[in-house]
Amino acid sequence: MTTSHGRLAVLSAALLLGCAPAAPDLEAEGRALMQVSRDWSDQVKDGKIEEALAVWADDAVLMAPGLPPLEGKAAIKQYVESAMHLPGFAIRWEPTRVHVARSGELAYMIERNEITAPNAAGKLVTSYGKVVTVWRKDAGGTWKNVVDMWNEAPPPGS
Repeated sequence: MTTSHGRLAVLSAALLLGCAPAAPDLEAEGRALMQVSRDWSDQVKDGKIEEALAVWADDAVLMAPGLPPLEGKAAIKQYVESAMHLPGFAIRWEPTRVHVARSGELAYMIERNEITAPNAAGKLVTSYGKVVTVWRKDAGGTWKNVVDMWNEAPPPGS
């Protein structure tokens, strides 16, 4: 290889490396996503339904205990609105762990929730859940929930 070819190869490699996107800070992405979940819980608690619905992706799937999967934002909206109109209904959740994929575009969280709602007799009952949520970044880089699934868990401290 001639000297000029060698220089061209080194220059080309340097340019290609300089154009490569920086690796995402997975810890920072995880902290940010956990905060998104906490803010989302606050939006629901405060009755901000439209803001809360905006966190789900258009093709999201919600899998609540005892129900078939609710696919798409329209089905999820109907479920959320009917729950919010139940007398005494309240829900809150807290993320406990997060794992962000190396690409920084997909993640899952382990969370816990607490739901208070009237039972068949109208008495308010609180249930606790263990939750898995799956998230992906949209084209604008915003985290969106794509899978939201939970089932019952024993009360905290049990």
